[in-house]
Amino acid sequence: MNATLLAVALSLVSAGAYAAAAVAQSRLAGRTEPGTGVLRMLGRGAWWSAVGLNAAGALLHVAALNYGPLTLVQPLGALTLVVAVPLGARAAGRRVGRAEWRGTALTLL
Repeated sequence: MNATLLAVALSLVSAGAYAAAAVAQSRLAGRTEPGTGVLRMLGRGAWWSAVGLNAAGALLHVAALNYGPLTLVQPLGALTLVVAVPLGARAAGRRVGRAEWRGTALTLL
């Protein structure tokens, strides 16, 4: 497999992992009562899942940098913002709104 193609694939999977982590953290924050202690958060599987997804995203990003230049990998990493919109909407059980699609398109531009 071409090194550049591998860098692109790793970058895209990294962006997906980061987006999934952001959605998981957002949902966890929405379900957590204010004043919840750190130790209670450490006992939640959802918190550890988000940490794992962030770690996976970081490792995949570093691996992508091993195969491709920063000028290729970093812009693809910004796709996290694009992927997080439909993932977040799906996790919340709703459709992506028109304004969200517009914002996503502007992010791509």
